[in-house]
Amino acid sequence: MTDDARSEAAALVIRVWRETAERSGIRARITRRPDLADERQTTMVVASPEEVYREVRVWLEHFLEQSSRDS
Repeated sequence: MTDDARSEAAALVIRVWRETAERSGIRARITRRPDLADERQTTMVVASPEEVYREVRVWLEHFLEQSSRDS
């Protein structure tokens, strides 16, 4: 992978597990790495499918916005 390709690559990892004691029954750990050329990443835990959907949408929109700016 070239440096140019890395600057246009990002990662989002979602780990989901069931928690029967909780009302929604799930937890998800979302790890974001906005630029694979950079070691920085953020991690958050959410407790509903809607929160997972929202975080994926926000991450994807940010990635697309950054990609169009860099073009």
